[in-house]
Amino acid sequence: MKKAVLFFTVALVACGPITKEELDQRFAKVDERLNKLEERQRRLEEQSIKTETRVDNLAESFTKLRLDVERLKTGRETISPVKTPEETKRRVEVPQKAQEDYQREYDEAINLYNQKQLNKAKEKFIEFIRKNPQTPLTDNAYFWLGTTFRDLNELDKAEAVWLTLVERCKRGELPDCNKAPAAYLQLARLYELKGDQQKANEFYQNLMKDYPLSEEAQIAKRKLGK
Repeated sequence: MKKAVLFFTVALVACGPITKEELDQRFAKVDERLNKLEERQRRLEEQSIKTETRVDNLAESFTKLRLDVERLKTGRETISPVKTPEETKRRVEVPQKAQEDYQREYDEAINLYNQKQLNKAKEKFIEFIRKNPQTPLTDNAYFWLGTTFRDLNELDKAEAVWLTLVERCKRGELPDCNKAPAAYLQLARLYELKGDQQKANEFYQNLMKDYPLSEEAQIAKRKLGK
């Protein structure tokens, strides 16, 4: 940018003597153009975030559809897929009324987010996690709480929430971790935004290692050129 301004100044001098007022006017025009370019870049970045959110919303819709199908098959309100004998031992059956309550509370939080009532959504997600620390929807609540913090531009809090989700899944503390791959991906993108490409690449690599069959892992492969 400094080189461009220097070149512009040299060009002005080469054109012959000009007054200070004329020079100020020309620099003002350059500043105006730079401001427009910066504004355009900001809008493009916002559009990128909105696109990511739409993709996340679509994934959320698929998740809810999957739960609805399972409810029709089994007659239960919510089903958590059992993957290992260890998970089977940890699994605790929840009364149907309790399942209905936490499903309703989660839906309320998601609806607030979709309506762009971010502060209210944030409080609802926090309340949901506090009241429901181990349900098939707790990982979803962590993920969307982090996303809400991101949309509020509270990036450090978003990072902390997504890291908590990743760590709880690694320790086997949640009955369902379908949102863990998405948390890995968002953390990698967050570190890219902060300019820490090395950290971002670590999360892309861990994503491919821990969840190789996920759609997010395919995105990580493309980002790393593999």
